[in-house]
Amino acid sequence: MNASIAPNRDLLHPKFESYKLSLKSALTFSASEIESIDLRFLPPNAFSKLEIQLSSLHNCLFQDRFCPSHLFYITSSGKVKCVIIPQSKEHFQSGRTVFVIPAQVSTKRVSACNVSLKFLQDYVLLADGFRGLYLMESSERLSDIFPCWEVVFEKQLDLASESGYLIDAVQTKTAAGEPQVDCILLSVIKSNGEKSCVHIDWFTIACSSSEWRVSRLRRLACSVFPDYVAFEGGPFTLAVRSTQPLVPLFDSAKPAINSLTPSSSPVEVVASDLGSTVSRFTWTQSLPSMPQGDSCLLNVLVKLSDNQQLANPKTAIDVVCRPCETSADGANMKFHRLELRVQTDKGSVQLCNARLFAPIRPSNTMWTYDRETNCIDITLVKEEAGTWPRLFAEPDEEMRLGVRYDDESLPAVTTNAPDEPMQSCFNVEQLEDVDMVQEADDEEAVMQRIDGESLKTVLKAEMIGHQKLYVALTSPVESSVNQPSQLLCTRYDVDGLVWAPQPDNQEHPWVHVATLQAFGYVLASKQNRRFVASPPLDVSQFSHVPFVAVTDMSRHVYIYWQPNPTKDSLTELRHRQLNNEELGSGVVHTSWQQVVSLPDAEEVIGFAAVATNPYSACVVATRKNLHLICLDEEDQ
Repeated sequence: MNASIAPNRDLLHPKFESYKLSLKSALTFSASEIESIDLRFLPPNAFSKLEIQLSSLHNCLFQDRFCPSHLFYITSSGKVKCVIIPQSKEHFQSGRTVFVIPAQVSTKRVSACNVSLKFLQDYVLLADGFRGLYLMESSERLSDIFPCWEVVFEKQLDLASESGYLIDAVQTKTAAGEPQVDCILLSVIKSNGEKSCVHIDWFTIACSSSEWRVSRLRRLACSVFPDYVAFEGGPFTLAVRSTQPLVPLFDSAKPAINSLTPSSSPVEVVASDLGSTVSRFTWTQSLPSMPQGDSCLLNVLVKLSDNQQLANPKTAIDVVCRPCETSADGANMKFHRLELRVQTDKGSVQLCNARLFAPIRPSNTMWTYDRETNCIDITLVKEEAGTWPRLFAEPDEEMRLGVRYDDESLPAVTTNAPDEPMQSCFNVEQLEDVDMVQEADDEEAVMQRIDGESLKTVLKAEMIGHQKLYVALTSPVESSVNQPSQLLCTRYDVDGLVWAPQPDNQEHPWVHVATLQAFGYVLASKQNRRFVASPPLDVSQFSHVPFVAVTDMSRHVYIYWQPNPTKDSLTELRHRQLNNEELGSGVVHTSWQQVVSLPDAEEVIGFAAVATNPYSACVVATRKNLHLICLDEEDQ
């Protein structure tokens, strides 16, 4: 089912123009870490694109969203330390040990993943970067005391990879009232030099009679790296944003949907579900400038898989352009669906049943079969000459079928005009970096809701033009139920929009709850950025984000203060009034920006932000030092 996703116009600020540089300096206090903060690098044999994307998720500072002033990091000796933002800024110091990872984990074993932490109401989850998972009781961690964490459950997880990274976790209760923890780990799988894929492992850990155990394991796979994976509040649905669909591989509670045993490699299964359709449908179209009769031609080349050999193509191939069902107003009477079915030794296989982008002449449809290449070449004739932006009306169908447009085989256009270079309507040198097409724009991401019982995608929403900016933590409220722990922020025009899931809403499953003014434009210009962070968002008043901060790879931190709806924190600038302008039309709004230089030029490996309790601040981590940047919103 497709759902709609649209920005809330009431949260957009059309009169916001820019950020104004604040001359107020921010105080910076530093503390050294003797043992150095741990950061693992990818091994030499783990430099695939998917592994680099997984590694880039790691932030060496873990923020407790239940107490945002408490930050945690791992030392090179395997100690988990907690640093608290003090009431008195001058008393800022490095962290104190709350847990020591067992000695066998802190050895020099090579892992593609770093240690990861997730904080729950009463527990802390730690993944050691390999297959080890620790569940620790930490009910007193919200105080200023540093009690050591007590391990209540330890398990070597049944992962297909040798390492996994903890993405999200949620704490609930079982039907019997016992505590239950659900968590998600991401890992990258490679098999025999074939194309890698991403695993999403969903573990359910339940307590029964004071004994913890893994009660359920669910596993999905994706051929590309999803840029957002999170629980939608409770352990019932997942929100996943990716350019390719997810394939359910395994469910320990549902043997009927198991594609393979959990310990075996899934690459072959993913290839059969996803990879077999990648670039299977390749299409070209004639240019409108070609001679009449040829300008309406469209060719679809279907490459069959190796196990789809056809003995008698005349009877085995069925190509039909069938009229769509007539709607009440008759608006889609002239559209057609392309239906393609082949008969193989294993039975009949439907390769395509999708509506074409525009009307065609079905009686002129032809097809041929090339036995050597095992390809079906389908020729369609458009009703009217023109250029189609895509083959099928639904982008989801193109994504599922792996449709690719072959622009290299376009016929040359012959004219009597002399060969002259085409003149562009703009000068490329006049473009800014933020106007350039990024790699992530090549394919449009789709937000998907995955049902926890069937592991199927029950809702989809296109996010065309919404580039991912960052993932924001949330600050829980006791009165709220099923709160998401993290929200996705994407670019819309020049702004940054924060999206929150609505698990019970089928029509609008993800809603726009907050806006970061012009932040999409700002972040696109930060080509040297390392981390983006905002204070954990209060779920009771999503619409206000105090500030958002960006760090470079080293040295600089940029803070962008956001308008506060409870007070006038904007600066008004009045432009010169022109004769033909209405009264007040020359007024624009700006907000404050701060630039902070760190006392050293070491590489930034961790970053976090806090808005209150005790004050607004950012914490930056390098290998040897922690820097506290004190901000004062009242003065902005």
